[in-house]
Amino acid sequence: MSQEILQALSPWSEVDTSALKGLNERLDTLEGKTVGMFGDFMILATYMLKSVEKELAARYKNVRFSYIQYNTETTMIEKDTAFYETYKQWLEGVDCVLCFYGSVPSSSLYLGYNAALTEKLGKPTVMLVVPRTYPAGIRGVKAMGVPGLRTIQYDITVDKVNAHVDQDIVDAAMAPDIKRLTDELVDGLCRPLTAEERTPSMPDQHYAQDTYTGTAREISRRFYKLGFTNGAPIEIPTPEAVEEMLRGTDLPRDYVVGRIPPKMGLATVERIAINAAMAGCLPTYMPVLIAAVQGALDERIILEGWTCSQSTWGPVLTLSGPVVKDIGLNVGDNFLSPYYKPNAAIARAFGYIMINIGGLRPGIEDLSEMGHENRLGFCIGDNTEKNPWSPLHVDFGFAEEDSAVTMFWPQEHRALSGHSVADFLSGLCKINVVGWEPGMEIIMTPICAKMFADEGWDKKRILEYVVEYARRPGSEVDIRWLIGNNHIPANVSLPVDMTHSTRTFWDTKHMFALVGGGSAGPMMTVLAGGGDHGGPSCTRIELPARWKDLVAEYADIRPEYIAY
Repeated sequence: MSQEILQALSPWSEVDTSALKGLNERLDTLEGKTVGMFGDFMILATYMLKSVEKELAARYKNVRFSYIQYNTETTMIEKDTAFYETYKQWLEGVDCVLCFYGSVPSSSLYLGYNAALTEKLGKPTVMLVVPRTYPAGIRGVKAMGVPGLRTIQYDITVDKVNAHVDQDIVDAAMAPDIKRLTDELVDGLCRPLTAEERTPSMPDQHYAQDTYTGTAREISRRFYKLGFTNGAPIEIPTPEAVEEMLRGTDLPRDYVVGRIPPKMGLATVERIAINAAMAGCLPTYMPVLIAAVQGALDERIILEGWTCSQSTWGPVLTLSGPVVKDIGLNVGDNFLSPYYKPNAAIARAFGYIMINIGGLRPGIEDLSEMGHENRLGFCIGDNTEKNPWSPLHVDFGFAEEDSAVTMFWPQEHRALSGHSVADFLSGLCKINVVGWEPGMEIIMTPICAKMFADEGWDKKRILEYVVEYARRPGSEVDIRWLIGNNHIPANVSLPVDMTHSTRTFWDTKHMFALVGGGSAGPMMTVLAGGGDHGGPSCTRIELPARWKDLVAEYADIRPEYIAY
């Protein structure tokens, strides 16, 4: 039996290539020059630069050095208004720059962003990263339009992450390689440019422009081989399927919702629709996905810190407001289980958007050591009908009649049970999460929420109680890591005496609560650990003009389970 031949549109996004920049002319020598020594947020970078300084000073009699360190881990310098001005002034006094040290994936990506900025500001620049994180660093410089930036791979054999090093340790570790490494650095600053380095060629964008023809199975397998999917069968994004998906928004198909890192892919409405169609979404899910992209790019979320981290995070999309009921999102029994189409398809579509528009490739930009079971998305909703308090989006300042999506990247999943308010507060305060500025998403069953409300507790009071009484011994806090990696809390004093306790959660900034789950009894689920790189963000969902008609049209697409 012959199978239907289909045509599929590409989910892969284009990037803006209008501002590619060639490299600055190299120096003829370092003699008599001032070398700018740029260190990232880890103290290790400055120690390594000091080791290189000693070798350079031995080679060039009149070479000078000027140091600057950017203490923020995951921020582009050009978006840090105050430091940007300081940085430009510093650059005026140097002839070239060495940028150290991309030791973890997300910091390598941001080092790439900032090294590319340095080259764009007129200074010959060389970047140093470890081999494992090299792809992330290169992705950073390409995303900023300086694809040829000279980059050296080097792996120092010390504790790179935890900052348990000093200058003597670093000098000793680099001693066997310091001459060879310095040769490479000097070469990067002084070797004449090639034609390609002067005028870089435009990147090939054909994968974003191609269409694919074949049977459903052939296209599904082809998409997996290209890295567009995780290998699970997809619905084929034919032109007709994408047209149907576009009915879910009044925005034009070529409207750019944003640029998604690390590729800085152009998230057009059409490209979001293609990925949504692949995931099996309905047109009524489109407004949610557009808002989710906006929320992921919100300044309260440092997206690359989650998606390109060496650590372990999984995105959670939490919907609230009338849209929850409109699209049939499950908020009752099996609250966390992906049994229902909106819960499963929206989550999967967001994961594909991160892969195909953001360009996030496992083992290349996504270098999480352990990964996360929710890496391809997780979608839940606030049960406003059984909520004794205001809906989640109202907590973020929206009107009750609005709908919104809250974006959060937790790491851990904890289940708590109890018979009283005291039981649950005790459980919350015993949670000891991974991360230097952790947060949490607290989900209470309707009965659990009612128990708290009946005793005079609201969500704000619960969160503030946890901040005050969730504590751990100072001896369990890696003070040296916090100081050496410039992660000192702004509003919490670190313990000096290690017999003292300190807060587990520094404040409520990265914490929120909602109601969901069955009505069998009081239970609580905590999705904890998010916060290190921002969030949560809450974004209003913009519904199309014919929303009610669209909801009615797709209302019957829901399971009718077989009785047996």
